[in-house]
Amino acid sequence: MVVTASLKHTDIEQLLPVFNEAFSDYDVPVSMTLAALQAHLQSLSYTSEDSVGLFEKRDLVGFLLIGRRGNTAYDAGTGIIPSYRGKGLSHILIDDTIGHLRSRGCTTFVLEVLDTNTKAKNLYLSHGFTIRRSLLCFSVKQEEIIGRSDLILENHDKGYIVPASFEPSYQNSDESVAEGAYTCSDIVEKGVRKGFVWYHPNRGLIAQINIEPGYRDVDLLKKAIISCTLACTTQSVRMLNVDHGDDSTIKALQEVGFSNFTTQSEMVLTLSESQI
Repeated sequence: MVVTASLKHTDIEQLLPVFNEAFSDYDVPVSMTLAALQAHLQSLSYTSEDSVGLFEKRDLVGFLLIGRRGNTAYDAGTGIIPSYRGKGLSHILIDDTIGHLRSRGCTTFVLEVLDTNTKAKNLYLSHGFTIRRSLLCFSVKQEEIIGRSDLILENHDKGYIVPASFEPSYQNSDESVAEGAYTCSDIVEKGVRKGFVWYHPNRGLIAQINIEPGYRDVDLLKKAIISCTLACTTQSVRMLNVDHGDDSTIKALQEVGFSNFTTQSEMVLTLSESQI
């Protein structure tokens, strides 16, 4: 009999093989090393106490991993190994996780789901989630980058703040990039500081590009993207979860060679007392 329980007694080493098996046939297949999974979960403020697993006797066969900040819970990964699918366990896992989060004081539950994964999207909709916005994901190979940049990425002045033009997704938020050991650099053009970027050179990720309103245009965004890309040590570079309304960033990414490889829906569920 499969039951649900908190993952507070399940360590990352036990979780890893189940995580990789559950995502092996995902629309965008995922396979992580132990270090990569640890880094991923750390950046999302993963809490095993708030997370829920599906267990057959003592064997973990599914999970819903939770990152938590204050009263907000974030789905850091949901999966069930193939041999246990098609048995209605996903509904049980989501329902029990929602109840568990309410009991632990969470008021908001946020997640992203690939638009190509219509089964999962409909599953979340059936449990009361609503779509808040669409998020585009881009990638490029280093050798395919188009254009040059004369920007300098300098050490960031921690007192220098530029508000984001669009709210970052949970995994690109200020807390996530800080906990995920991203690099923050000021954008300097011809001696003038015009904004700053958050990127992870070893993982090939660009999380935020925040440019002062008076300087924000497609050309400067293109230079910032190129500078970040060339600063990465990976063969390919990605910028995930770009707000669908951020036309300038989307245009800049496309003009320097990035391709939109998938789109996600950001979904949210309010966990109010009246729903208990």
